[in-house]
Amino acid sequence: MKLSGAVRFALAARAPDEVLDLEELTLGVAAIGKPDLDFGAVSAALDRLAEEVQDDITPSAPPDRLAAQLAAALGGRLGFRGHPGVFSNPGASYLDEVIETRSGLPILLSVLWILLGRRLGVQVEGVGFPGHFLACIVKPGACVYVDPFHGGQVREARDLMDRLPGGPPEAVDAARRFLQPVGIRPIVARMLTNLKNLWIDRDDHVQALAAVDRILLIAGEQPTEIRDRALLLLHLARPQEAARDLRRYLVIEPGAVDRDVVEQLIQRTEES
Repeated sequence: MKLSGAVRFALAARAPDEVLDLEELTLGVAAIGKPDLDFGAVSAALDRLAEEVQDDITPSAPPDRLAAQLAAALGGRLGFRGHPGVFSNPGASYLDEVIETRSGLPILLSVLWILLGRRLGVQVEGVGFPGHFLACIVKPGACVYVDPFHGGQVREARDLMDRLPGGPPEAVDAARRFLQPVGIRPIVARMLTNLKNLWIDRDDHVQALAAVDRILLIAGEQPTEIRDRALLLLHLARPQEAARDLRRYLVIEPGAVDRDVVEQLIQRTEES
């Protein structure tokens, strides 16, 4: 029996952090908009892309040279890069469409680099830089930052730090954390949040709800996501489920600044 994309995502999200499957989870994100997505076909397409450029990559090369090779291969020869129009397109968050169109959001292009890097014997990690996801080529004691959205341009750590808010030493230390590689759960949650916000803007409450459900699976019981799921359920005329989530939100966020509003919503659901 073929499992649905939602079930496959739920099963993959249960795995311990050290064995999480980024590829499976990313395809599970795409399956929100494409319930019949063929996961195997997308993985095979990634295999073919890696085979196409494998002779251009020297995994043992120094990190700066390796970054240049990957940029020439992935951003140049294969043509993967972004453009402004992707930010309003849900397909820019679907790995299969990113492969087909050779364009996508910064985070999806970074994930593509990660997945192709694995096939090419290169360690590539995601970097959750605020407002613009990046990747880094990792070698012992070194991390070369690259911007897959701009074809793999190298970004200097000093320049990236200058783009972050300044402040006292502790603020600088906090800013440096934005330049550290992030795990798979934050990557997938950020992809889903992008889609959730896009669908909310479009009043597509069904798709937004599917994104929130997956955020809660991959990131755990996040108070704001539980509240947002309740609001989406209200839009979808499912008041009992909404009330359950609103009550749970107040339990895990007892000091919520919107407590009065939430309590009023609960009361309305009970009266309906």
